[in-house]
Amino acid sequence: MAGMTYKMVAAAIRQGTFSNVYYFYGADVVQVQQLTQLLCQKATGGNPEMALTKLEGETLDVQQLREQVQLFPMLAPYNCIWIHDFQAEKCREEAFRQLMDLLSELGEQTIVVFDVTGFDLKNGRKTVSGKNKKLLDCIGKHGVVCEMPMRSTAVLAKELSGTAARRGCTLPRESAEELVRLCMGDTLKMQNELEKLCAYAATEPVSIELVRTMVTPTPETTTFALAKAVVSLQTKTAMEELDRLYAMRTSRTFLVHTLMAAFLDLYRASAAFHSRRTPEQMKEDFGYTLDFVVSNAFRDCRRIAPERLRQCIAILRDLEYQLNATACEERIAVETAIVKMLAAAAGTGRSRSYDFN
Repeated sequence: MAGMTYKMVAAAIRQGTFSNVYYFYGADVVQVQQLTQLLCQKATGGNPEMALTKLEGETLDVQQLREQVQLFPMLAPYNCIWIHDFQAEKCREEAFRQLMDLLSELGEQTIVVFDVTGFDLKNGRKTVSGKNKKLLDCIGKHGVVCEMPMRSTAVLAKELSGTAARRGCTLPRESAEELVRLCMGDTLKMQNELEKLCAYAATEPVSIELVRTMVTPTPETTTFALAKAVVSLQTKTAMEELDRLYAMRTSRTFLVHTLMAAFLDLYRASAAFHSRRTPEQMKEDFGYTLDFVVSNAFRDCRRIAPERLRQCIAILRDLEYQLNATACEERIAVETAIVKMLAAAAGTGRSRSYDFN
């Protein structure tokens, strides 16, 4: 069964209604982990040490899996096999065919669960294609497929406040939303940071200032801050944010691609704004999940004309080519590109025609 929600699958598991094979995936890593652990706990009758086998997807051996699924459960209702982060694209054709056949003929007392968390963390969704899509479709015919996409800022913030309250800590809505923003919606990181904040705040409410002081910024949030500094013509801030990215040992590929994504967000927001579209409509048009990504882009795009944004995007495209196709000093090339973008944003850069095809 495909298209089942987290709540639907969790309710069925708690009621003792099981399928023989499950595929849990999505950007919400915490929900993927929670549902997988719930299934393994219930399917083994609370005795996972007796009837649970965990296999790493990266090194999955189909013959080993075949041997595991043929075992009978001991002191448990089901023999449960948990396969973590399996990427079907890396599987050889013959092994993949054997895996598909195996999953279509599982015994009644066997449960196989795939938990896959390697999906897009920015927009909460990634198109599943190729062998991964074939595997997902196969499991959908014989079992349960459940995607856990990234949830909205408001939902995540409400959940964080509730978690804090259960720990005896007060996390106001504004602080919770700032935590979501700084963690870019990464649910696992949010939980870890919340634990740190609650321990520090003790009985005091967690202020937004405390969140900003204690939460370690992600490379994504730092890159977005760099983009904001460029469109705001803040040269010193832009270079400081770049220093932070290099201190985090951010790869050049990640840096350029994330910075490109930030400027594409700004360009989309600019196009929407000049077309009299609302942030809500932009969110729907482009499939954004995180509200603050759209609202921040709408706020910052008004600082710069659309044609100047196009120039910045083209500069980043040229930078990517330079880094990948020529011998150059990476840091100097990146800094030069940022200076060019600052000039373009200010309207002092050299005008040129850009072809995005």
